[in-house]
Amino acid sequence: MRRTGKIIGIIICVLVIVAVLGFGIFIGSETFKGLTNTVSREETLENAKSYMDKYDDFVKDKEVREIKIKSSKYDYEIPAIFIKNPKGSDLAVMVHGMGGTKYSMYQQGEVLYDLGYSLLIYDQRNSGYNRCEYSTFGVLESYDCLDALDYAQKNLNENKNILLYGQSYGGATALIAASRDNSKIDYLVLDCPVADSNEFVDEVFKNVERKQGIPAWIMRFTGNIFLKLKLGFSLDDIDASKWAKDSNIQSPTLIINSDSDTVTPYHMGEEIYEAIGNNKKELYTAKGYGHLKFSETNPEEFKKVLKDFLDKYK
Repeated sequence: MRRTGKIIGIIICVLVIVAVLGFGIFIGSETFKGLTNTVSREETLENAKSYMDKYDDFVKDKEVREIKIKSSKYDYEIPAIFIKNPKGSDLAVMVHGMGGTKYSMYQQGEVLYDLGYSLLIYDQRNSGYNRCEYSTFGVLESYDCLDALDYAQKNLNENKNILLYGQSYGGATALIAASRDNSKIDYLVLDCPVADSNEFVDEVFKNVERKQGIPAWIMRFTGNIFLKLKLGFSLDDIDASKWAKDSNIQSPTLIINSDSDTVTPYHMGEEIYEAIGNNKKELYTAKGYGHLKFSETNPEEFKKVLKDFLDKYK
């Protein structure tokens, strides 16, 4: 009887372990899916239908070329558009935010074009026509950004200066890219940038915990394991401000935020400003504007802020 009892006990222990492991794998897998596909590529294409007419108006009578940039790190191509400006010799590489595409940057693109910049705008991974799976809070996206900068320098070499512009989620991408290598960046402009993406992740985990009772720490722990195994990074790596603090960014940097932004709150811009170690940096805080609304709805003032910054550090 004792032996039978031990066998039963062992079987129960094994079943419990298997159940716990199975639960952990399920939670980790679902967490990974949620973290890396917040907005699907199909949704970004659907979103594009709402602004393509405005994009078409912007590029009307302009020299536009659709190009493909080969990823230097992965087996895919990065779709991009190049808008040639005959009135200037400088180039802006532009990085869109979450849910956007290379066609969604027409408002900010028009301002930079008016300032004499040609434009190279590309689809971030898992967005638009970029078929690379998984959104990664700017960590792996930063390699696409560096590839775009490299392409600009090698293939559009008539351009004198290269400005890197990133908005919102694309601001995190641009900042991490500059933290990896800022040698090709003459100016860095971050418009309502994300500082630490863990703020969004932790809020989602708390909401799931409240609604479904799954502890936030379990989602973070198991999700981290899946991120590390599948993509090679963890949630510790999605803090763009930490990337900046641990690097040596020398490019003159302009950070634009708003005191009324509830998506990327005011403090995020401050944190990035403090993290950048050089003294060639500016923080402009717009008053009373929502997320990205300053550059979208007040283009003349936005242009003035950009021009003042560029004139100061030319």
